Amino acid sequence: MSKLIALARTFARTIAGSFVAAAACCFAAPHGEAAPSIVYILADDLGWKDVGFHRGTIPTPHLDRLAREGAVLNALYAQPHSSQTHAAVMTGRYPMRYGFQTMSIVPANTFGLPKDERTLAEALKEAGYATAYIGHWRLGHARQEFWPTRRGFDHFFGSLSPQGQAASARAGAPQWRRDESTFPFKRGNDATDLLAKEAVRVVERHDKRRPLFMMLSLPVPASGEAPAQLSAQFRDVSDPARRGYAAAVAAMDRAVGEVVASLERAAMADQTLIVFHSDNGGSVPTRLPTGDGDTADVAADNGDFRGGKGSLYEGGVRVASVMRWPGRIRPETIVPQFLHVTDLTATVLQAAEAKTSSQKPLDGSDILPLIAGGQASPRKQMLINVEDFRGAVRVGDWKLILHAALPPKVELFNIGRDPEEAENVAAKYPDRAREMMTTLTEYAYDMAPSLYVEELVSVESDRRPIVWRQNPASR
Repeated sequence: MSKLIALARTFARTIAGSFVAAAACCFAAPHGEAAPSIVYILADDLGWKDVGFHRGTIPTPHLDRLAREGAVLNALYAQPHSSQTHAAVMTGRYPMRYGFQTMSIVPANTFGLPKDERTLAEALKEAGYATAYIGHWRLGHARQEFWPTRRGFDHFFGSLSPQGQAASARAGAPQWRRDESTFPFKRGNDATDLLAKEAVRVVERHDKRRPLFMMLSLPVPASGEAPAQLSAQFRDVSDPARRGYAAAVAAMDRAVGEVVASLERAAMADQTLIVFHSDNGGSVPTRLPTGDGDTADVAADNGDFRGGKGSLYEGGVRVASVMRWPGRIRPETIVPQFLHVTDLTATVLQAAEAKTSSQKPLDGSDILPLIAGGQASPRKQMLINVEDFRGAVRVGDWKLILHAALPPKVELFNIGRDPEEAENVAAKYPDRAREMMTTLTEYAYDMAPSLYVEELVSVESDRRPIVWRQNPASR
């Protein structure tokens, strides 16, 4: 164990110094059949247990219906922050490969998803899909080249600013857009309701001679906002933060129901793959700057999982998720195997028979053979995230978290036996911890400089944190 701690301390010194200085093909649509339409819905900061299908206390009848009619992904992992997850979904690749591994884009940032990363929308558009993005865009707003209409989407409606969904509307800021034109979000409008109506409009006006790919990125429950009639349903909840959060979850669920109903009215539901998940775990009060998460007043419930949004613990990265595809995914399917959101990207591409980039291979794999056919999971290990001051990796049931901020800390958990991450067994299994440290470091060798950190401070002359220059293969 002493050698492991020494390795961690060396790791911490170099990284901390740098950081401070830097401040089923067979389950795809058979040839000859029409490709499925795809509706991909992302919630914002939804707690893992804040859905009915996880026995939560907030009613979510529309999501529960999707769960009954499709598959619940019980161990789907996202990234710890919103922009990271949006990037992983859009590219099918770990965010650290292109500098998106740190925090989320904020209004002051000028960077965006690098143009040489091929997006899911670009691949599906090339495959013949009509493409639309409704909601908040988390992949760059400062330059038009980052906007959704320049990244493969035919239509965009929503907010370019990361904080522009509801708050900017109250302030009268013009961050909302329809395609590339400013949209006047008026005081008194409800952001979630407006986005749901636009998603319904897209479905209703869709030319069914082409398949549809629509992403709906909702601002709830993170915004804590909901129409008055929904808020009234939770008047008996004593905690005001929980009361507002519960109403926002109800607004999220209602939006999902409205989109599903529009697909049914358009006779598209049976030919549509629906994917739903949160962008990260729910926000809970935790500590900074040790990498343990964000502070928040929103009373999300991540169940027994430790931590919340921003954390590498299960509560920060394991997210509520369902998939429905009538005729392909059996009703009431439960998927216990651990998966990553990049697997969903690969699955969507395979279902659409869309091409991937040979220059930038995906980190995800098609999981329809697992979900629909009971085959073995293609995923044996998974990078949760790696950045200048921390990292986490899962291999089988084992999960290692490295906190490089001083004092350094190595944590090893057996998630199969201890999903609450209550017992750090690094000292008990030093060989396992050492092996997983090696795995994490190998991932780190492929890490691009953090675009977020680059905008905060100047970086090393070779644009690589000091510790990663130890990789002989990089010379």
